[in-house]
Amino acid sequence: MKAHCFTTCSLGTIFAVCCLPSLLIAGQGNNPTLDNPFQTSFRKLPQKPCVSLFTRQGRIGCGTSTRETMKGQLLSWSTITSGTSSSGSNYYVTQQKMSQSLSKFVAVLDEYEYNAQTVEEIISLSSSSTLQGILVLNHTALSSSGADDASMVYSSPEASSPRGQNTPSEQITPDNQYEWNPNGDGLIHKDMYGIPTSYVEDGRIAEYIYTVSKQQAMDFLSSLSNQKVSVFDEGIKKFPPIMAEFNMYMGPEDMDSPTCLSWKNTDGSWSPKCLPLGGTSVWALAGSPYDRTQVVANNNVNRRRVEDGQNKQPVILVATNMDATAMFHELSRGANTAAANILTVLMAAKLFGESVTDSLLDSLPNKVIFAFFQGENYGYMGSRSFLRDVAYPGFQCDENGMVAAQAKNKNEKNTKMACLNPLRHDLDFMDIGTIQSMIAVDQVGILSENNTFYVHDSGHGYYSNIMTSMSSDDWTIQDATAGSLPPTALSSLLVLSEGQVGGIVLTGYNDAFAEDSFYMSHMDSTDRISINLDAVAKAATVVARTALAAAYGNTNDGSAISAITELTSEDGTLNKLANCLFENGNCKFLMNYASMERSNDRVETGVDLGVGQSLGKLPNYYPSVYDFRNGQPGVQLDGKVYGAYTGDKVYGENTEDKFLIRPDMLAMSIHGLLNDFLGRSAAADGNDSLNLQKCQSISDCSSVQYCSADGEKAVCTGSKVCVCCRSHYHVALDDAIIPSPNNGTGVFIVSQDDTGVTPMYTEPYWSNDIGVQVFRASNGAANWTLGIGISVAIGCVAATIIFKKRLQNEKLY
Repeated sequence: MKAHCFTTCSLGTIFAVCCLPSLLIAGQGNNPTLDNPFQTSFRKLPQKPCVSLFTRQGRIGCGTSTRETMKGQLLSWSTITSGTSSSGSNYYVTQQKMSQSLSKFVAVLDEYEYNAQTVEEIISLSSSSTLQGILVLNHTALSSSGADDASMVYSSPEASSPRGQNTPSEQITPDNQYEWNPNGDGLIHKDMYGIPTSYVEDGRIAEYIYTVSKQQAMDFLSSLSNQKVSVFDEGIKKFPPIMAEFNMYMGPEDMDSPTCLSWKNTDGSWSPKCLPLGGTSVWALAGSPYDRTQVVANNNVNRRRVEDGQNKQPVILVATNMDATAMFHELSRGANTAAANILTVLMAAKLFGESVTDSLLDSLPNKVIFAFFQGENYGYMGSRSFLRDVAYPGFQCDENGMVAAQAKNKNEKNTKMACLNPLRHDLDFMDIGTIQSMIAVDQVGILSENNTFYVHDSGHGYYSNIMTSMSSDDWTIQDATAGSLPPTALSSLLVLSEGQVGGIVLTGYNDAFAEDSFYMSHMDSTDRISINLDAVAKAATVVARTALAAAYGNTNDGSAISAITELTSEDGTLNKLANCLFENGNCKFLMNYASMERSNDRVETGVDLGVGQSLGKLPNYYPSVYDFRNGQPGVQLDGKVYGAYTGDKVYGENTEDKFLIRPDMLAMSIHGLLNDFLGRSAAADGNDSLNLQKCQSISDCSSVQYCSADGEKAVCTGSKVCVCCRSHYHVALDDAIIPSPNNGTGVFIVSQDDTGVTPMYTEPYWSNDIGVQVFRASNGAANWTLGIGISVAIGCVAATIIFKKRLQNEKLY
């Protein structure tokens, strides 16, 4: 027993003495560093890339110039530039000497320094052969490391005239020279081919890179100056420099969207190298749906025209955008530019549904539609697609292309219809009445003046007067003085209707965006800004009341205002949605609605497509590329899914033929929420209390009696009750881009009807292994250290074996 203990302890001691120190050294510390033995790199630096996009005119964004990686020494650019001044500096280095002495380097910038002016300065003081990339660091992590907060001045990467002059969307934005965004420098529209750029969000890593790059920049300046200054800590100076290497090739320099979409290989085969941006818009009708009978009864009625809606109730559109953008697309947080807008219009729809019955809405002169448009910041994709289909000029389905959305239901009365080419999976928009006006919402989460909203009017003053009349002692709602309209969905309506139809925009700003709103920046996030939920609640109330007053039309006697209850920031649904849209896009509340939409679709189509792309733990409102996985509808015909179809196969001969769509999680959630908010009012007609049937799936709603209008059906919602279906998806895609007929989804061509005015945003394919590696350049020291470590380890093993044999010989083992 004692001998066994002796053996075990001896072996353990040998291992501990020989081997454990190396393991401890390799694993010590929680802070990131490249100064420990055996640690020479962050193999995959946690980062968010600035990617390339193509447009009709060319390319914008960042990327390496070839498929080869680009690497250079990390240098703090602010330290470099401060050291080239002859006054107030420890160094006496001219800009010319500095520029001539720079070897390959990666410029390290605080996020506040990253703007068009700084990028131009870096380019002018270096050369394409020396500048290897840019790393942008999270400022909040740098404050503790000596970064100067007082000197930080914010610049919006969007143009000073958003979607206006000098942007790809300038031809489709009215009054495109007005500067709504005075802090804007247009960096987001700049072609930075050959300048790969990434953002480092992780605080500990950003702080480490900042410290190292500053030390290395100071050492570089010291070596050039006439007055040598020792700047490196001696414990660090003995190591070689720390480098960054970018693997970020995103297509050739001379590329544009039309060329990319029509790309052919050397053998002549068609091989597109990009996908268009796009997605899925959502719209919902308040009140009973329009009659679908006329479309079904005559299959030759395949054209939607403006006059087709003249015998129906006109429509008031309440609209906003679903998307945002930023230099780093994965960080398109959009707290004020997207999330606050979505929250406001959703809560306005909820107020509307709770306060007004279908019977009342059906009796009014006008109907109300709530619309959430995708891709608005990329050429008004959602609003233009919807408005062009509804009225300007009106959707044209190919002859004999109008079919039942589900072939198995083709003989049912009032079945939902679809179109094979141009593919539309849902044609209910063809039943909408004439569009009379629009109420748009933009950036109401941050107010330029306390408790003050502004109404921007296109010249149709009636609705503006309704809205401004709702001012109170606590809140001011006043006419804006800009004399121009901000870029919203209303811009699309004005352009497409050639000024014949207009409306109003409710905003939190007057003649320029709020200074602290971080417009179209990754800093438009609730970890940088505070969203005013009191303002959002008030805006929702004002929008709902104005929409109801507009539905009354000239018969409005003021009862619309009293009919809609006042929403407060303590409302439970408001706070649940706020948490989801601002803080946690994967929240249970949204997921419940998206999951139920998935279940409803599975029962209806027999196909489970799952829930689409997540909004993200930290919400991201970038619209994404457009394909079957990301909102593009398709038609399943004889087992194959097409993006559009004009071939010889006859749709409907197989009862499994059907139209399918898989929107992203946000669109699915909004679709379900709108059904829940607006689909209850039918059950309220004639009832003092609302008794909705409970459900676990749409199958539980088949016997519901309160959804009795023609073409109406009951669906199950995320709140597990049966309501009347009110929501619809709609394509959000650039006018000039259409799915290629008789090909699978994700294949697109330029439309023959292209008018040459839209931006045509596309995103190139790139490798899955793009990224950044940060490492210490090898001068042999690391190899020596590794070699010594391996030798010690081998020695430990050998000593253990020899000692074991000796013990065995002595019969002690």
